Amino acid sequence: MAEIYNNHLNNTEKAQEYYQKIIFDYPSSIYLVEARKKYRKLRGDTI
Repeated sequence: MAEIYNNHLNNTEKAQEYYQKIIFDYPSSIYLVEARKKYRKLRGDTI
């Protein structure tokens, strides 16, 4: 869902919510590292 909101619907606010959900609700997910990177990029952090 985060990828859809980010890449296709250009809704970065909603994408951040879904990336954050992966980070906090699924800490053992194989997608955690990628979700964290993308969340930080949307938030404006320098990576």
